[in-house]
Amino acid sequence: MGLNNHYGSLHESALSIIRKEGFSLDAELNNPNDRRRGLTLLLRPNPELVEALNGFISEGRAILPGQYFYPPSDLHLTIMPIISCYEGFSVEKLDLSVYDQLIKNSLKGIRRMEIEFEGVFASPSCLMVKGFPLNEYLMNFRQNLRQSFASSNVEQSLDKRYKLVAAHSTLVRFVKPIEDIEKVFSLIEAYKNFNFGTQYFDQVTLVYNDWYQRKSIVKTLNIYPLH
Repeated sequence: MGLNNHYGSLHESALSIIRKEGFSLDAELNNPNDRRRGLTLLLRPNPELVEALNGFISEGRAILPGQYFYPPSDLHLTIMPIISCYEGFSVEKLDLSVYDQLIKNSLKGIRRMEIEFEGVFASPSCLMVKGFPLNEYLMNFRQNLRQSFASSNVEQSLDKRYKLVAAHSTLVRFVKPIEDIEKVFSLIEAYKNFNFGTQYFDQVTLVYNDWYQRKSIVKTLNIYPLH
């Protein structure tokens, strides 16, 4: 299935659920006792892309007061959750040098990742921007990671939740009931084909993180340049 069809299928399925049951609210986002932590490889948008995404976020904030909108510092595209967030995770117990070597091995032959961001789609709990890789390096890197970690004995949870094939970035999470669902649908419709821009990602970042990639919690563990 092509990526555009994949996004379309996710979106239509989400709309069906939302129309029947409403949006799914995130009960943990404002919970100060949320201790879920993990390890993630991600990409960060550049200032130009952040500015474009903030246009949508600003419009969304005007019609969806009280929802959670990602601040510029937290916007990201997940390459792979090396260890999906869970309570009790401790990065101090890991031998990070082993992870570093596995990642470096997986980066062999990987160059700058060119990704175009166009359109917005929904899940029952959030709104996301659609990313479309314009070269093969993101998918190749993910596959290399799967092979490298499968042959290791380190703690990891690659593809445990689902196999990551998309290149989306979450912009909005729902934390309180929405009075007028049609306003959300209208916002999505207005941006369904909007081109936010294209970025050449020239580095990959390994972070210790919470579920939401909040700057106050995230710790950068390593940065891997791409050429």
